[in-house]
Amino acid sequence: MLRAVPLVAVLAAAIGCGHNIGDPCQTNVDCSPAGDRYCDTGSLGGYCTQENCDVNSCPGNSVCIRFFTALANEKCTFNPVTRLSSMCRSDERCVTDHAITNDGKCAGPDDTAPDGTCNGHCAPNSSEHRWCQARCSNDGDCRGGYMCRQTGTAGAEPVPTFDMSLGDPAKFCAPTGLSS
Repeated sequence: MLRAVPLVAVLAAAIGCGHNIGDPCQTNVDCSPAGDRYCDTGSLGGYCTQENCDVNSCPGNSVCIRFFTALANEKCTFNPVTRLSSMCRSDERCVTDHAITNDGKCAGPDDTAPDGTCNGHCAPNSSEHRWCQARCSNDGDCRGGYMCRQTGTAGAEPVPTFDMSLGDPAKFCAPTGLSS
């Protein structure tokens, strides 16, 4: 009977183990045998994540990011200082093609217009999806084939908080090849 206790403890620990957010995977079980994580097989080598997150709901060293699907044929401009956009319908938002720098300018060399606005595309508010992403401070924090990307890039935005309706800017590991 005493031997059964250690075996049960080892099995329970093994079942609780899974990959961290951002780790490579092939199936959902690779990320978490408990079924609370998802393997995004559309990302290079798979990407362990958690769907439908909210502020402070992502595990470990990860952050909740909301993604919007931009409409390629609906261009818009976005003012990073006022956080206002133009040319999108009321049920859409303007997502920038490149990151906004800390001093409120577009990161892409040809993206800042003389009036300070950035180029972007309209994205339906209904296209929002939230995913936990691996947090990073630079490219070296991400695995091979991934880069450290800031929110405000290619349809990725921080999740709003009660005291900050725009959300806290965050950096996360994303596949290379996306706008930075």
